[in-house]
Amino acid sequence: MPCSAFRTRLAALALLCLPLSLIAGEEPPPEPAPGQTPATAPSPPWHRLRFAADGLTGSVSTILTLSPASMADLDAPPYATLADTPDAFSARHPLQLQVDGEVRTLLGNSGTLARVWFDADNGQALLRERTRTGSKGSSKIHRFGTSGASRLRLEPDNSRQAQLPTAQWTKHDRKFHPYDMQQAGCHHITVPALLLYSISREPARNRHCVFHDGALYRVQANARGNAEHAVSYTVQTAGQTAGVRRQVRGPRRLERITLDVEPLDREADVDDFELLELRGDLAIHVDPEYGIPVQLSGSRDGLGKITIQLTSASLDSNGD
Repeated sequence: MPCSAFRTRLAALALLCLPLSLIAGEEPPPEPAPGQTPATAPSPPWHRLRFAADGLTGSVSTILTLSPASMADLDAPPYATLADTPDAFSARHPLQLQVDGEVRTLLGNSGTLARVWFDADNGQALLRERTRTGSKGSSKIHRFGTSGASRLRLEPDNSRQAQLPTAQWTKHDRKFHPYDMQQAGCHHITVPALLLYSISREPARNRHCVFHDGALYRVQANARGNAEHAVSYTVQTAGQTAGVRRQVRGPRRLERITLDVEPLDREADVDDFELLELRGDLAIHVDPEYGIPVQLSGSRDGLGKITIQLTSASLDSNGD
């Protein structure tokens, strides 16, 4: 065979082995090296979810809000005092999840505020703050690292101080909760509220190591089929359709996901595990069209068994 014909055939074979993106003149994105995160963070599936439930003995409402964040946020007081956490996690693309909760009962009203900073690339929790308001209020802050979580508990010294920001509360108590990620088989550590983000972001990733109230749990999310449920909520999508609301109402087929909780250390008690302050047999119903949780069921102190329903959702441009 002439050399020129051999070269022509060799070139044709080489083209067949190339990715279509290269043949079309496009350059594929480089794959991250082992241990590195992608160059850009994945866009969140939603920006804001509001849940509510009414019962004979009271009502509950919870708002989850995702927003951009910075590692510099963790250098502000009182978080900076936890900078000595051994091998503290950091992130190139941090996000913040804020959870505002309110319960109204015949005995009065109570509220909680939780904020979680986490890595948008892999869901790793960086820092969590949970505050109960009022003269007997308190705030717990956990900073997560590879070998454990440092905890700072803040309390107001008196009712007047309780009206000030938590950074100005003067009663401090510090503690360290060790854990062994390798022994527990954990690639990342998350917290209960972030399970809703993870299920929205990566439904196929169904096993999580979850830190809650000083203890470590393994949470297995199991798909249990789908069935029709009555829903009523509004959806607003960002991007080109921003400002346009869609009302979703009536029977709708939802995917049911149950959470099986298993203790991973001696401090863990399955009966103490909470997701948005729901305990017991926890189930999440997801709307497959939008990939968002629209119903959460479990038990709550003072309200018994309840199901909280999504009332409104703000999605990114990919959620429509």
